[in-house]
Formats: sequence, C-alpha cells, structure tokens
Amino acid sequence: MECREAQRCVQAFLKDELDRRTAEKFVEHVQDCDECMEELTIEYLLLEGISRLENADDIDVRSELEEKLDRVRHRKKMYSRLKTGLFLLVCIIACIYILGGI
Repeated sequence: MECREAQRCVQAFLKDELDRRTAEKFVEHVQDCDECMEELTIEYLLLEGISRLENADDIDVRSELEEKLDRVRHRKKMYSRLKTGLFLLVCIIACIYILGGI
C-alpha cells in the first residue's frame, strides 16, 4: 500500500469500515511509515479526543491507537493460522482417501 491510499483509508480504519485485507495492508503500511502513522494519530486524536475532552475523560491516544492496530495484527495472525490448519486438514483427508482409508 502506498501513502496516498493509506491516507485515504485513515477515516475508514478508525470507523472499522475497512475489509479485513485492506485493514491488514493499512496496518502494515502505517507500522513502517512515520508520516502515515502521524496522520493516523492526528485523525484518531480528532475523532476520539474531542468528545473525551468534552466529557473530561482521560486520553491516552498512543496506547489506544496501538491497541486498535494490534487487534488487526492479531486477526491477521489468527486468519493465517486458520488457513494453514484447514490446508493441513484437507491434505490429511486427501492422503487418507488416496490410500484407501475412506
């Protein structure tokens, strides 16, 4: 993902409106791109911070944003493990079938 595309995805990411693959690409990009991470942080502060300031709630933007990014990373890891597990299961079933066990 390039910076322009990532910057177009910021609002959708913060509103959880990106599909899984786009969210994963977005997170990978902002992890490696300081400018896009800064843009994401600013947008997050604007979106979340203003309403919390009005309610006098504490704000820890960096850790909250990092938690949001971690959730996408975790989903990606789990999806990858699921795909690997399903592939292995299909291979085992195919081997059993080929060897005449079913």
